[in-house]
Amino acid sequence: MRTFIPFFLLFLLPFASFSQDGYGNQWILGRFDTPQPSGTILNFNGDTLKIEPINKPMELEGSCAIMCDSVGKLLFYSNGCYIADATHHMMANGDSIGKGKLESSFCNTGGNPLTQGMIALPKPGSDHLYYLFYTDIGDPYFMQPFFPLAPVTLYYAVIDMTLGNGFGAVTEKNKIIIQDTFARSMILAERHANSKDWWLVMPESHSNCYWTFLLTENGIDTVFKQCIGQIWGDDDPTGQAVFSPNKLKYVRFNYPYGLNSFDFDNEMGMFSNPVNIGFGQDTFYYNGVAFSPNSRFIYAPCYNKIWQFDTWASDISASRILIGELNTPPDIAEKTRFNQARLAPDGKIYIAGTNSHKHLHVINRPNCYGLECDLQQYAIELAARNKYTMPNMPHYKHWNESDTCETVSIETLIFNMPSSIRFYPNPTGQYLMTEG
Repeated sequence: MRTFIPFFLLFLLPFASFSQDGYGNQWILGRFDTPQPSGTILNFNGDTLKIEPINKPMELEGSCAIMCDSVGKLLFYSNGCYIADATHHMMANGDSIGKGKLESSFCNTGGNPLTQGMIALPKPGSDHLYYLFYTDIGDPYFMQPFFPLAPVTLYYAVIDMTLGNGFGAVTEKNKIIIQDTFARSMILAERHANSKDWWLVMPESHSNCYWTFLLTENGIDTVFKQCIGQIWGDDDPTGQAVFSPNKLKYVRFNYPYGLNSFDFDNEMGMFSNPVNIGFGQDTFYYNGVAFSPNSRFIYAPCYNKIWQFDTWASDISASRILIGELNTPPDIAEKTRFNQARLAPDGKIYIAGTNSHKHLHVINRPNCYGLECDLQQYAIELAARNKYTMPNMPHYKHWNESDTCETVSIETLIFNMPSSIRFYPNPTGQYLMTEG
C-alpha cells in the first residue's frame, strides 16, 4: 500500500502527538478479588494496548476516577472512599472522602456504587495540582415514595504531586461546592472553548435541571443551574452521560428516560436544542453511551443490544441501527452484558458488562457507519474480575471531526508504523511515499 504524506507534517505532527493529552492513558478496573491479581490496568501508552495485572486493596464497583500526568504516567485513582497513589496504597491524607451513607454502608464493601459519581481533572495553569470532584450519598427521600438514597453534596479535593516523596498528597478535601439533591450518577466534565478551563455538569434529582460549574486556574468560578429537556424521575441509578469529543454535544441516557441529546455551547456552558429518543422496554436496566472519535455517531449499549445513531441525520431517532446482539461463546464462563462504554485514546470504544465479568467488548472502527464499525464481543480478557466499572474522565485526546471510516490520521500512520515500512524518496522536500 502506498500513501502520500506532506513532508512538512513529519515535523509538525510529532509535536502534536506528544502534546499534553496523556491524562487518560491508563484505566484501572477490578474488584478486590482473592486470590490476586485484584485488578487490571489498561495501558494506552505506546502504540498498542497493554493489559497489566495489578494487586490493589481498593474495591472498584461503581465510581472510578483516575488521573495520569500529561505523558500518561499514573498518578492517583479513587473509588469515592479514599484516594490511592501510583503504588496502589493510600495517598497521604487521602482517607475519609466518602461521606454520609457512603461512609457507613458502602465504603467497607466496594466504594461509591454510583456510576460516574466522581471525576478527576488537572488544574488549569498548573503542572502539579489536580482536582477530584465527588459526591456523598444521603437519604433525602426517607419516608417518601422514592428510593431513599441520593447524593446531596458535591465536594472537591486538591492533590499536590510535588508532595509525598513524589507520590502526591491531598492538601484539601471534603470542600463543599454546593448542596442539593442530585441525580444518582453522571457528573461529567469537558474543556471550555479556551482549551484551558473545564466545564463540569451534574444533573439534579427528579427534574430536568443541570448544575454547571466552571473550573479555572482560580478554582471554581461560575456556578449556575439550567432546566431544559426531558424530566427525569426516580429511575436514575443507572445509565451514562457523555460529551462529544468536539465538545459541541452532551448526551445523557438510560432506558426509562431515553437518549437525551443537547447542543452544548462550550464558551458559555449552556445547553440548547434538546432531543429525546424513547427506547421502551426492550433495552432492560443497564446501558451506557459513547461517541465516535469524529463526534458523528452515538453508540448506545443496552444490556443485550448495541445501537448506533447518526447525529448528521436530519432525524437522529430514525437513524438508529442495531449493530450487535449479545452472543456469548460457549467457553466463556461469565456472561458479559453491554453496559458502560468509553472512547479510549486508541480511538476504539470499550464496553464493560454488568455485575462480575472478565471481558470487555470493543468497537474497533467507531467512525464507520452500521456494521462496518466492527463490534468484537468478548475481545479483551481482563486480568481480574470487573464489576460495572468504567473510569469516568473527559476526552483528553484531540480528535479530527473530518475523519471518516476510511480515514487514517497522519498521526496514527506515522507513530504506529511497523519497522518494515519504508519512506521514499529520501531525501525529499515536498512529499514522502510509504510502502509496506
